[in-house]
Amino acid sequence: MADQENPKPPGILYEDTGSLASLVYFDIVAAYGVMHGAVEVELATRILVPKTDGATEVKFLSSGRLRCSPTAAANLRNALDAALKMLEQPQANAVATTTMN
Repeated sequence: MADQENPKPPGILYEDTGSLASLVYFDIVAAYGVMHGAVEVELATRILVPKTDGATEVKFLSSGRLRCSPTAAANLRNALDAALKMLEQPQANAVATTTMN
């Protein structure tokens, strides 16, 4: 059903490179903007830093930088919207909902 709602554009060849592709985990978008027509997004990950008094301090570290064309940014936004929409659907069969589109 998800394939019908978001058909892949014809003519795009995708090859899975397995573990060669980096996995980027992030908690927040720290900053974003544009420069010379390219979209720029800075991603950050939350960390806990122990203090000498036993408390912890929360900090954010840069975990990735996205640079792309406006078209690629729109494709990313559409993919994120579609993935978030999947979360709104009841997940009776968890195995079926974890398949990649």
